[in-house]
Amino acid sequence: MSTQPPWLDPIRQRLVRRGRDGRLPSGILVNGSPGVGKALLTTSVVQSLLCQRVDGDEPACGECNACRSLEGGVHPEVRLLEPAEPGKDILVDAVRDATEFLTLSGSGGALRALIIRPADALNVNAANALLKTLEEPPAGAVVFLESARPASLPATIRSRCQQTDIASPTLGEVHEWLASESDQPERVAEAYAASLGRPLLAREILTDAAALEAWEADRQILTAVLNATDLHSTAAVLQRSVPERLIPRLQALLLSAQRLLLVGQLDAFGEQFPRDQLLNFARTRGARRLAWLVQQSLEWQRQNGANLNPALRSEAIALALGRR
Repeated sequence: MSTQPPWLDPIRQRLVRRGRDGRLPSGILVNGSPGVGKALLTTSVVQSLLCQRVDGDEPACGECNACRSLEGGVHPEVRLLEPAEPGKDILVDAVRDATEFLTLSGSGGALRALIIRPADALNVNAANALLKTLEEPPAGAVVFLESARPASLPATIRSRCQQTDIASPTLGEVHEWLASESDQPERVAEAYAASLGRPLLAREILTDAAALEAWEADRQILTAVLNATDLHSTAAVLQRSVPERLIPRLQALLLSAQRLLLVGQLDAFGEQFPRDQLLNFARTRGARRLAWLVQQSLEWQRQNGANLNPALRSEAIALALGRR
């Protein structure tokens, strides 16, 4: 069984104790950077409170009927509200349906939980529809909102929730936990670099063959970008990628090249590529162009959710990446 990350367990224990005492607020806004464990924390708190075999602040058993039904997504007192498609908004009708569930649910449990993941996806009308439930919650109902960008939520939502912040863990905490999760501890540093500092994604890379294959495919594409000599070859390489996954790693590669050029040092992500190839790429572009490319990469990330022609987008990025 996977172990609870050490930076999450004290928060889980504190929230579970409050739940046992009947002191959980109607809204809990769980804040933290992407991949730090917001969903894992929320789920583990709810599961601990619903578990039929524990009554303290220890983790849920994972074996009772309540735990199994929660893990299977069919617990009668828990509803998960997500966008219909990744990157899309959560709409007002979905919120109305979910809040009605909080009112009508009644299997006899002391907790009824609505988990909104991510809360950033609530559009204005959906957020407004949620307000009444936060202001006048049904007995025993708790709304958990997970957010990597809490400032993007309406102030009216934030003011009606208790904020629970997940601080970014130390490098030592992450490495120790990842080593305990994997039978390949020698790959921990690589996985954490490939995850761009997201511990749960790093664990996937270490333990899931598909996630590891995806990282290795991205590394091959980025290595080919370093060595590409013309627009056509760069664009062809980029068209083999999954932009939502590759573009953040491309930005990390550009930052690595910039650091290597300016201070002569490789960061953790840059260490995943041949130093001479990265240095040649950096020298060919120069410091000013690298700085511009880093800024451009932010725009490329913003375009990830847009319905753009893949071939034209690849050509535009390849043109920007080209030598001076």
